[in-house]
Amino acid sequence: MVTEARSSVVLADALSGELAALAERVRAGVVEVSDGRGTGAGTIWSSDGLIVTNHHVVPGETACVTLDDDTVLDARVIASLPERDLSLLKVGATDLPALPIGDSASLRPGEIVMAVGHPHGVPGVVTFGVFSRVGPYEGRTGRHLREGLLADIELRPGNSGGPLVNARGEVVGINAMVLGPGTALAIPSTTVGRLLVSGERRTLGIQVGLIENTPAVAGHDGLTQEHLVMVLEVASASAATRAGLLPGDILLALNGEPIEEPGDIAWALAGASPDASISLTVLRAGQRADVSLTPVAS
Repeated sequence: MVTEARSSVVLADALSGELAALAERVRAGVVEVSDGRGTGAGTIWSSDGLIVTNHHVVPGETACVTLDDDTVLDARVIASLPERDLSLLKVGATDLPALPIGDSASLRPGEIVMAVGHPHGVPGVVTFGVFSRVGPYEGRTGRHLREGLLADIELRPGNSGGPLVNARGEVVGINAMVLGPGTALAIPSTTVGRLLVSGERRTLGIQVGLIENTPAVAGHDGLTQEHLVMVLEVASASAATRAGLLPGDILLALNGEPIEEPGDIAWALAGASPDASISLTVLRAGQRADVSLTPVAS
């Protein structure tokens, strides 16, 4: 019995030491981000000055970044995807302590995860929890995101933009939202990777919104989803205008992928090749048609 008790103590000490060392490594790769309105966190994605945070942390074009060693740097937004609540910042520094990036798709329910951020302005707070599942959520402004990482972990305002890491210290998500006591949501690392590949934000020149699906809207097309994405406005001299899109058009698919909510459009554009034309399937006056157009940089 004494031997078993000693073994348990040794194991507990070893686990505690490993978790403390993990927290110390991750904290070095987390920055404080401020745009003059408030503060959040940011995750050092690469040593050459690339930092990932939430779009709601930096909705503008510039921000101020404070490193773990209290160095203050100016940052500019080089890319953003508001529909997925992500922004990429760039600072004029090198040899930053970038965190290793993991594959969010390989996460399994029950895995231990850790978050680091600055809740209520307190720097470098560490919390541990358990990954729950990948699931949809309804975010700010009513938009939906199907690929959010749900975790049973305690977060507070100020954690936004900080990393969610696995037990190996790899970033698997960017913390984005407190869903309730002990429940939080993070944007998957695979989503960040897609924004990194796409680089600049591209648009079609349309404003869209969700409307209720009714027989009067869908006609006899057989659409069964509860809501549809409708074109509300078309900007003049835009790609959409040149392609002949009109207010009232129902957008059904982009490059063959179903459009179920407004964010699907920006998400699909982020994964498309630069300067490549895309195909939109639209429903107009009860008739389907495929429209080809080339997005432009915004």
